[in-house]
Parts: sequence; structure tokens; C-alpha cells
Amino acid sequence: MQVENWQARTFTNADGEERTVRSGDVMDPTGRCRLTSWGEMSPEPGAFLHLKGARVQYWQGSPDLVIDSAEQVIDLSDPPWDAIDPADHWVEVDLTDLVNGGSRRGIRTSGTVVAIANNSGIIERCPECRRVMRDGECAEHGPQRGEEDVRLRFVLDDGVSNASTLIGKEATEALTGMDQGQIRDAIDASTRAGFIATLRERFLARKLHINGRAMVDTQGAILMADSVEVDTRTPEEAANEVMARWGVVL
Repeated sequence: MQVENWQARTFTNADGEERTVRSGDVMDPTGRCRLTSWGEMSPEPGAFLHLKGARVQYWQGSPDLVIDSAEQVIDLSDPPWDAIDPADHWVEVDLTDLVNGGSRRGIRTSGTVVAIANNSGIIERCPECRRVMRDGECAEHGPQRGEEDVRLRFVLDDGVSNASTLIGKEATEALTGMDQGQIRDAIDASTRAGFIATLRERFLARKLHINGRAMVDTQGAILMADSVEVDTRTPEEAANEVMARWGVVL
């Protein structure tokens, strides 16, 4: 695996002992995951590692590789593949394959927008746990003075499967061409219903390409988008691509 980033965090456990956990994002040609080490190690970004006897846990819904000692790590001087650019490393996966598989990070998938949730736009998050608040209350911490944030919630469909898609602040601003203040002003000027109507006019029935991660559990699949692109192909261009792929001649 190739190391993307690395950091250390010190904390006090339940027994009053001070511990240090080290972790970072790692990747290979099939995607990304998290690596956590309880042993002392400080790999540089770009380093290639081989793990022995690592355990698999879950971190934010995705697989997390865990090692207990730096002796489980071999620093590879002869990398098994060319260096990967983390800024543009997304593994293409069909939406249906994601829905029917497990949680993954570093994926790129596509689908058509078939629904836009009414709570898209400006939201408030709990300052303690960052969960989205409802009516001034956090489900975990009760009434709070929320912190304003931006989020869109779409449902994408590929004709076979669908998945709820959460688009955070940076990706929303890039997709809509509006910053947080402009989104707030648009909601104030036309009400949230008016803002949602504008979103539906712009994006409903449009195909989107999503870069990010997929969280899959018994409730279904949720895509967490790091970036979003609108498919600008015309229906004729899309049809021609499908025919070329399957060798269809009219």
C-alpha cells in the first residue's frame, strides 16, 4: 500500500494511562482505506508498505487496517506499482455493485438524480458531535446552539439500484456555483421550498458522477460525495456510446 498522509494523536484512556495512536490514509490501485498503528512508526507520504498479520476493523463505516507493532510493517524499497497521485485516485464502481457490496472509500460512481430532499441547503450541526440538528435539538445532546453548515441530499438511481447521496459544503458550492452566504440569501428570499424547487429544476433527472465513499449497511447505501460532476453529454451522445460499447450498428 501507498501512504497518503500520516498523523499521531495522544489521549488518556479509561485507566488514566496516556496512549498514542498513529493513523493515516493508505491506497492501492483498488481504492483507499484507513491504517491505524498502536506501535511507533512515522512513514512519509508516498512511502510503500507491506503489512503482516494486520487486523480489519471499521472506521466511519469503511474498513480500517490495524496493526499493534511496527514490526508488522515492511518498508518496500521496490514498489509493486507506479506512485499514485492521491488527488486523482478514484476507482470506478457501478452504483449497483456498491449497493450490493460493502463500504468502500476512494470510489467513483454515477447515477441519475431521482429525488432531492426537502432539508437540502442550510442546516445546523450540533457543536459537540456534528450531527444534523432538528428544531434546535440534537438527538444525542438535546437543545443546542447549532453551527450553520451546507448540505444537499439527493437520491441517485442507475436503473437497477438507488442510493441516498450526501453532498457536503465544498462539493455543494462547486456544484451549485453558490457559496454558503448566497445559499442562505436564496433561501431567505424565496423560502426553503423555493430553493428546493430551483435545485429540482437544475438537477432532477440529470446524471451525476460522484467521487467519494460509500457506506453500506442493513438500511441501504449512502454515498458521501467529496466532489460531484454533472454529465454534460446529450442523450444522443450517451446512446452512441452505449451502442459503440456493445457493438450495435443501426
